[in-house]
Amino acid sequence: MQTTLNVRKATLTDIPFLASIVYEASLPPLNYCFWDDFLQGTSTSALQFIEAQLQTDASNWGSVRDFSILEEDGSPVAAAAGYTPNAEDYCPFRLSCLAKIADRLNWSAEVATAFGNRYEQFWGNDSRPFFLTPQAPWIIENVAVIPEARGRGLGKVLLKAVLEEGRSQQHSHAGITIVNGNNAARHTYESIGFKPYQTFHADYFSQQFGIEFPGLTKFGLCLT
Repeated sequence: MQTTLNVRKATLTDIPFLASIVYEASLPPLNYCFWDDFLQGTSTSALQFIEAQLQTDASNWGSVRDFSILEEDGSPVAAAAGYTPNAEDYCPFRLSCLAKIADRLNWSAEVATAFGNRYEQFWGNDSRPFFLTPQAPWIIENVAVIPEARGRGLGKVLLKAVLEEGRSQQHSHAGITIVNGNNAARHTYESIGFKPYQTFHADYFSQQFGIEFPGLTKFGLCLT
């Protein structure tokens, strides 16, 4: 039976679905969401925090208006954000929105301060860490297909639509990043033309931040 696929822009009513997509996109290949480290002691799950981020427009890695949603027979099955990177802040969270987040999640002043301190400690109070420097004027982030719809090429359909949006805005190149070891994502991105641009290996993160992390690889694709 043939199915009908449709790509549309997200709206505010899609926030719960988008939060689940952002969460799913954060998991591979470690099956662990990095927000959990910052949320210790807040009694807030990563999914709840991500939803609050979207509700308060506190994310630098894709606001609601940046997301495209792929629907199969009218039901959302995948989403991804395509956006022009913030020239001032490459980090995932806008600390200027912390008060709004705290109010949304009913955090006390002490909980909000502790969260902010943990966040700043990791990022080194640097709004433009080198390893997050955008490699293109059109960045694709938070790409995921719901688990029950994977393995059928839906991610490629969605990504091609997001790339076309970048072309329509006259961007010359698109960029996307994976955590090293996320081989499924790497295969998908390379299959539609992305090529490795820059790799930060595990030793970079152990030396710079004192953490165990498999590293990142940035990919680029010419849109012209």
